[in-house]
Amino acid sequence: MQEIYSEEEMRKALGLVETRPKKARAEASQPVRYTIVELSVRKGGAGLPLRFEHRSRSISKVTAQLEAEKEAKRLGYQVWALLDIRQI
Repeated sequence: MQEIYSEEEMRKALGLVETRPKKARAEASQPVRYTIVELSVRKGGAGLPLRFEHRSRSISKVTAQLEAEKEAKRLGYQVWALLDIRQI
């Protein structure tokens, strides 16, 4: 009984498969940088303060702080104080 091959299988058998040379994946020349913002927040404005940490892709500390405060407010926290901003 004769087997039926697809065109792709025939090309592969004849060595005619066009393979794109894989681009050498360049290792990250610069590591991913982000800014960590730490805020002291309270749930509903009362109770014990909690430490809230937000990672931002922004290189601007001010923008990262605003993003963190916005995220904390979205989650229902009241921002009490800025503890730390680090760029990593």
